[in-house]
Amino acid sequence: MTMHYNIELKKKLCYNICINGDSTIKTAEEFNVPLKTLEKWITAFNKNSHCFDKKIESNDFKLLNKPNTINYDELSNDELIKQLMKKDIEIARLKKGYIVKEGGTARKVFVTFSKKNMK
Repeated sequence: MTMHYNIELKKKLCYNICINGDSTIKTAEEFNVPLKTLEKWITAFNKNSHCFDKKIESNDFKLLNKPNTINYDELSNDELIKQLMKKDIEIARLKKGYIVKEGGTARKVFVTFSKKNMK
C-alpha cells in the first residue's frame, strides 16, 4: 500500500536534514517514514530546493489580458484579423506551455508552467 505524505512535511523534513544537519535515520524513525523514501526526498531537495513548493496548475493562471468587452460587430475587417492573430499567438504559446507577461513594447518575460522538456 502506498502512503501519500503531505508536501509541507516533506519540505520540513528535507530542510531539517539538509540545512540544519539533523540525522536522517532518527528523522525517519521519529516521523515513521521509510528511510529509502526519505532519502529520495532528500535527493530531490538537493537537486532543487523548491521541489516541494506548491505546484502551479495551468488552471491557476488568470488571463493576463483581461477580456475587453469588444463589440466585434463594430470592428473593420483589418481590426478583426488583428484580433484573431493575437488570439492565435496566445493559443500557440499556451500549447507550448508558457505565457508571456508584459507584452507590447515592454520587456517580455516567459513563464513556464510545465516541467516537461520543451524539445
